[in-house]
Amino acid sequence: MLWVHIGMPKTGTTALQGYLRQNARFCAENGLHYMVTGRDRPGRKGARLISHNSVAIEMRRAWRNAPRDQADAFHREYAEHADRHCIVSSEMFFGRDLSPLQDRFFRHIDEPVHFLVYLRRFDDFIEADYKQRAKNGRQTGGVASFVETRLRQVRNDPDFLNFASLFDRIGQAVPNAVVHPRLYLRSEMEGGNVIPDFLSVFGVPPAHVAVPASGSNKSLSRVASEALGLFRGQDVGFDTKRQRRLSRALQASGDTGLFGRGDVLTPEERREINDRLEERNTPMRRTYFPDRTRLFPELEDADLAEQPGRGELEELARFQHAVRSILKLIEKGY
Repeated sequence: MLWVHIGMPKTGTTALQGYLRQNARFCAENGLHYMVTGRDRPGRKGARLISHNSVAIEMRRAWRNAPRDQADAFHREYAEHADRHCIVSSEMFFGRDLSPLQDRFFRHIDEPVHFLVYLRRFDDFIEADYKQRAKNGRQTGGVASFVETRLRQVRNDPDFLNFASLFDRIGQAVPNAVVHPRLYLRSEMEGGNVIPDFLSVFGVPPAHVAVPASGSNKSLSRVASEALGLFRGQDVGFDTKRQRRLSRALQASGDTGLFGRGDVLTPEERREINDRLEERNTPMRRTYFPDRTRLFPELEDADLAEQPGRGELEELARFQHAVRSILKLIEKGY
């Protein structure tokens, strides 16, 4: 049976993929197989990438740089492990046209293809999306402009973060698709973590899953993400790998001045985003989560009051602190 794990982004995907790669024996003992095809490192026999992101990239390039025998290799590997739950994973599949996957890999599979999709609360996703873009040095127009653009989409685009539309597109691209949405809510996850929660879908008891001690990374604050984005690009001497090393070093620093949540959206914007998108996703909720009155719990006033929003007076000082922290890491050789 084939399973395609597609995120959505910022739902613990990297941690889950790392676990699947590093625990192949445990997975096999529990009837799972993390597909190797699409995770090969060209020219490095036996070396495996953490995810199938290269497949997601190549499907947008009409497979120009993909190995010629990749489709045949996928079919052979799947046939060899067809008695297990075979898993393909990439957050880059989220929201994309999956027709190229169907044509290249899935059309010879007679049984249903199962899609497991973790869904994150709407405002948290928009916040994480901004921070990721800022950290990667992508043009955002600044946080106020970015948020205003997303608010226009929330108000005017009926397909924006409309999960029913997303699932329909999956079904149109892969005719024998079966979608299994799950909510990225730590308080409701099996084992309180995405790894045991994911494995529980396949009957693995959470108590049997040894979650890595490192756990998930804390979220860098908005200004720290923006500062890190200044050090991205060949024009400033930082390629992608070096900037990622800086990012990991910041995460590992334990400096509380570098972390923060709730600093992209104001409380009013959070309420509007969540209320509008909850309403938009009512039909999907009734289909997949009939026992819930909302997809995601309503935000409490006390929770919103604890979050800084944006525009606080200390932002400049926090930004300067982040830049100085990065420069210190550079001096140490990162």
